[in-house]
Amino acid sequence: MDEVVTLHYNKRETIMMNLKVLSWNIWGGQHLPEILEFIEKERPDVIGLQEVIEDLDGTNNTAKIIAEKFGYEWFFYPTYEVDTARLYHLLKPRMVRMGNAILSKLPIAKTDVHQLSEEKGRFAVEAVIPANGKELHFYSTHLKHTHQESSELQDQQAQNLAEIMPKENAVLMGDFNATPDGNPVKIVGGVMKSTDAELKPTWSVYPEGCPVCKPQGLDTRLDYIFTSKDLTTGSFTIYDSKGSDHLPISVILKI
Repeated sequence: MDEVVTLHYNKRETIMMNLKVLSWNIWGGQHLPEILEFIEKERPDVIGLQEVIEDLDGTNNTAKIIAEKFGYEWFFYPTYEVDTARLYHLLKPRMVRMGNAILSKLPIAKTDVHQLSEEKGRFAVEAVIPANGKELHFYSTHLKHTHQESSELQDQQAQNLAEIMPKENAVLMGDFNATPDGNPVKIVGGVMKSTDAELKPTWSVYPEGCPVCKPQGLDTRLDYIFTSKDLTTGSFTIYDSKGSDHLPISVILKI
């Protein structure tokens, strides 16, 4: 956590806590050394991860590896099975479970899972984390990849996300697989506020990030952090990293 700041207003004292919140689609963890190096350097307080994988017997979970190395509490929920040979050319070919995770330096009080659509098995994971007298609700999600095309299913997932979001103390982060002018971003933006005004690209670091899209460079924004309208945020950052086809993003949450 960033340094605690003491504010004085008319002889009343307010203690403000700054939390660094990070979101990252880690692309199956196939560049795990680079991911670990980045986390060690930046030391975020709360992390939302997408495309976390584990073997079918529950071993080799990438979120667990990160959490245990750096002392995070963690929660992971597998959403579907996938063949690594289809998505991750650097990993041993095998069937794995893929899902979303939340890691926290602060204790996690409660966890929950919210299904966004039966088709394609999309979910949002939730972790309730008390901080400075508030119960903060953190969500990590990953919407269906539609190759940046309109999709009723993706819109449905976004609408379900919007409906489950609390009006206060909520942070939603993840890979929306949608550009800033896409319906999913507009739907969620109708009930929450974006923490980034510039909306620079976060994908794709690697051209093999999608064999259908065949991205030729870092030219598309797919990753976002939203908060409920009551929360205050500070600086938003998009980092350079070779740890994934997506760039990690973070925001300072002022509690």
